[in-house]
This record gives sequence, C-alpha cells and structure tokens, in this order.
Amino acid sequence: MKDLKLVRDTEVHQVICEWITEKRVIIGDYEDMKEMVLSMIRAGYCFAMDRDRLRDAMEDIAFMKNAEDDALKDRVLRSLEYEDEDDEDDFQDLMRTSTAPQRAPQRAQEESNGPEESPIEEIEA
Repeated sequence: MKDLKLVRDTEVHQVICEWITEKRVIIGDYEDMKEMVLSMIRAGYCFAMDRDRLRDAMEDIAFMKNAEDDALKDRVLRSLEYEDEDDEDDFQDLMRTSTAPQRAPQRAQEESNGPEESPIEEIEA
C-alpha cells in the first residue's frame, strides 16, 4: 500500500504548488487542475478538509497559473462575492418546504397504485 500523505487545509495551497513544480504540470484550465488533484489522490495524498475548501484552493491556483483565462477569473470572482438577500430568501423558502410534513413512501405508493390485494386473497380467488 502507498504511504498516505495527509494534506490539511492550512497547507493545501503549498502542497499543490509543490506538486505542480515537482511534476512540471501545466495548468491550462480548471479541468487540468481536477486531473492533477486526481493524480495526487492516486499517489496517496489525502485532502483532510471540506471539499469546498479544496475547490477554492484549486480555483485560486488555477488562476495563478493561468491569469489570462477569463473563465478562471470568473470562478474566482464568483467565490469572492457576497450572497444576495434574494439567495437567502430562496434558501429560507427551500427550508420551509423541506420541513413540511411528507407522506410516508409506502402510503404514497399505495395511493398511486390503487388498492392492492393481499397474498391471502390471491390464493382464495
């Protein structure tokens, strides 16, 4: 088994940049960054952090390596924006509807399929 290399959120930028330098990886776009992180995981690197944190680091580094790419710039800019109040209202509406009472799955299925005959009734028929 490979030696595992634990990568914590406080060092993720440094570890990824070192990998890029050591392996001479060329990052042209975000897809290149994803493939590179997959190769790091295959090599035994374990990213012990929230995936959002890892994605943020990947976006930052991809933009550092290719600052002329407008798509990468947009990704970083979106991550720097505050959420709108409209987004918060949408989230609160979603939470209210998700906490509404739901029908039990079995009961919902019975209602959609109509009354079922019991196995005993099938044998007697």
